[in-house]
Amino acid sequence: MSLVFGARSKVMIGITSSRLLSTNSLRAFQTLSAPKKATSGDNENKRSHAASAVVGQWKLTSPIIQSVTTTVQFSSLSAMIARMPSPSSYQNAAKLFVPTTTTTRSMAGVPESHQFRDGKPTLEYAKKLPKTFASMTNEQILHFSELGIPEACRECIVRDVMVVDQVEYDEAMKVFKEIAKTNRKGMNASAFPFYFGLGISVTGAYASIPLVFNLECVEWFNHNFVTTELPPEEDLETWLEVGSASWGWMEPVLGQVSFFLLCMQFARSQLQNLGIRPYFHWQQERRAAYLVGSYPQYDAEFLVNYSKCDRLVEAHELKE
Repeated sequence: MSLVFGARSKVMIGITSSRLLSTNSLRAFQTLSAPKKATSGDNENKRSHAASAVVGQWKLTSPIIQSVTTTVQFSSLSAMIARMPSPSSYQNAAKLFVPTTTTTRSMAGVPESHQFRDGKPTLEYAKKLPKTFASMTNEQILHFSELGIPEACRECIVRDVMVVDQVEYDEAMKVFKEIAKTNRKGMNASAFPFYFGLGISVTGAYASIPLVFNLECVEWFNHNFVTTELPPEEDLETWLEVGSASWGWMEPVLGQVSFFLLCMQFARSQLQNLGIRPYFHWQQERRAAYLVGSYPQYDAEFLVNYSKCDRLVEAHELKE
């Protein structure tokens, strides 16, 4: 294994106090030092102009042993290998060679080495904490918008408006407020079935109590809807006796309503398991399509996400 370089080349290697080189590491250096093929000239010119070695800066790192990086110059690969420690006892040292050209990851503009100390955030890193949605990065906003957070959905629209209309943030926020108003159109009509169901259920629940146990209500209901003979007055002196008398016609009604609601509740649970909400999803899709049609110049996905996260009962009080 003897390769002679035509020109002197510099190879940056990490030399530690321990003997951490192996056969695999020698192969790695051979690969880095392989000569390049000549691209012009005759055979004699090719032989006289052997390509120079690949110049690389390498640092030997280890999670256990602290390394010291030094610079050594070699005129040939054989001379470089002669200076290396014996690799017989170390089989995995090649994995410890990493190029120093790897860039250091950074978060929030702070180098990774300055972000945490002893498992706790540093003051410099804590100062970079975004406290508003407007100060978050595009990647963070996109992540939160996919989770259905209204403020993040708003930020996506605002930044899209900034790009499309070439305006600053405050002007884009004014456009967003108009978009939010458009999205609220017809919201009360879409919410009416839910309000109606809520009102019927609450009214029926409270009305059933006097219709069963209150004598005046029982007599009125019997006179207008049942027309049956009530027990004598001495058997209607307490609210339990009134309930016993009215139960003859109230039991079929309350029992049937209860069984109907039980079946509907079971059906609703199966729809939830299937991820189906027929009316709710229909009115969401209809409102989102209307919003996209009203503002076709902006990103449709951003508009749809915001439209779907808006509540029926009232608009979200969006934080900054």
